[in-house]
Amino acid sequence: MSGLTRRTFLLGAAGAGLAACSSAVSPASGTGTSDAMGAPPTSGPGAPASTPPTSAASAPRTSAATAGPTVAAPAAGLRADPFTCGVASGDPLPDRVVLWTRAFAPGRDAAVPLAWEVATDETFATPVRSGLVEASPAHDFTVRVDADGLRPGTRYWYRFRVDGYEGRGRTRTAPAEGAAVDRLRFGFGSCQDFQGGFYAAHRDVAASDLDLFVWLGDYIYEYAPAAGAVRQHTGGECRSLADYRARYVLYRSDADLRAAHASCPWAVIWDDHEVANDYAAQAPQNGEPTAQFLARRAAAYRAWWEYMPTRLPEPDGPSLKIYRDLRWGSLAHLFLLDGRQYRSDQACGGTFLSSEPPCAEWSDPAHSMLGAEQEAWLLDGLAAPGATWRIVGNQTVLADARFNGSVLNYDMWDGYPAARERLLRGIGDAGARNVVVVTGDIHFAAVADLRTEAGTTVATELVGTSISSGAIVPASLEAAVGLFPALRYLNVRKRGWTRNTVTPDGWTAEYRVVSDVASPAATVATDATFAIAAGTPGARRA
Repeated sequence: MSGLTRRTFLLGAAGAGLAACSSAVSPASGTGTSDAMGAPPTSGPGAPASTPPTSAASAPRTSAATAGPTVAAPAAGLRADPFTCGVASGDPLPDRVVLWTRAFAPGRDAAVPLAWEVATDETFATPVRSGLVEASPAHDFTVRVDADGLRPGTRYWYRFRVDGYEGRGRTRTAPAEGAAVDRLRFGFGSCQDFQGGFYAAHRDVAASDLDLFVWLGDYIYEYAPAAGAVRQHTGGECRSLADYRARYVLYRSDADLRAAHASCPWAVIWDDHEVANDYAAQAPQNGEPTAQFLARRAAAYRAWWEYMPTRLPEPDGPSLKIYRDLRWGSLAHLFLLDGRQYRSDQACGGTFLSSEPPCAEWSDPAHSMLGAEQEAWLLDGLAAPGATWRIVGNQTVLADARFNGSVLNYDMWDGYPAARERLLRGIGDAGARNVVVVTGDIHFAAVADLRTEAGTTVATELVGTSISSGAIVPASLEAAVGLFPALRYLNVRKRGWTRNTVTPDGWTAEYRVVSDVASPAATVATDATFAIAAGTPGARRA
């Protein structure tokens, strides 16, 4: 299949068009409380996205938080539930967590005042933190509150209120720095193409009582509507700020996704489809002029920031530093990467499923996946003493997946062999123990040993399949898993997510798969379970 690009393959399979994206989304039908803590809500698609000014001017984000009695819900004259995008929390620290919502009223141009509260009980009888915040049109009526003054390692309930309407969720803080922790129960997932199917996997996430959920990218897809899709995007391919905002509103219209967000804090990074397929730094795949693409990237980054529960500063232009780390007491140290913004352009034209030998550019030592600064930050962090487990949240497959010497996907780390060797050899040279890489992007599930070019296993990679996005690797390769020496498991057919239980002694990974992604009533079951023993890199089937 020499010369075939991944974009050509995906668009050919989906039958996607390339018209301009519309911001129109069907209005919501639900009113009253937007509560995703019990059975998932059943309201319809979210409210239409607004088209606010793109000025950098911002309304006040939040008042100072206070402890004590319930804050009265402001009156704003709303006639329908404004919380149709649900609520979310993220980036937990020992004393604080970010709370997010969107409060939108069709036809309203003024900011929407909200009261917010955090409590240790779901009745909110004794709130521990509270305050007021405004949902500003400058941020598409999204808000984030960095709720501080909380206790380490504690479960909390939170809510936003206005005019008798309420959006609520459940979250938790990280354990105190260095504190002994018996268990971390977390999930990871990626790639939730709305057109690819329904989100039964997220319904399973919401029911799993997790401490944390790690999102590894492709939260939205920028594509135009695809003929024959399970459900349709609205408008054409996303290019403007209004386009990307409307796409997030469409995705958040899904009740199962809202329930997963409301069930636990998330730690979120992006991959490519939050902007455009297979882009690399300033290089789009389709030859778009650089200035035009950077304007598109600025719009996409801003919309991502507005709709994600992160503590990151507001972006100003086409740059936003998202790589960062989170700690879970003495048990785990999580490194969240950005494999898009700083990478070198894909070598050899970025061909996909090619049987040709790699071109000369492929082996260039300067060819980088993370950029020099991020690569040094990661290696320093992995080598530093501290947590029992070092977890790397990574977008694209790190393990060697070449086939008979051919690079099947230049967008993965296979396309950046010098950068991969620097990372893996750095782990080995530093004696970094218990490194586990969790990966998304490729729409299949896999478990692999991570080996240096000398053949030394230094870490383990857990590759999660997609939440809903369709398979992009032929099923015939699944039978050939034995031809890939590093692989321990491969499932290219099923969609789902990965549930992990981490203790000081070991790690258990359960690969949860969906029976039929085209059915909103699909069931979810464990397809395979793998165990990693502390002190021994590599996984074994449990």
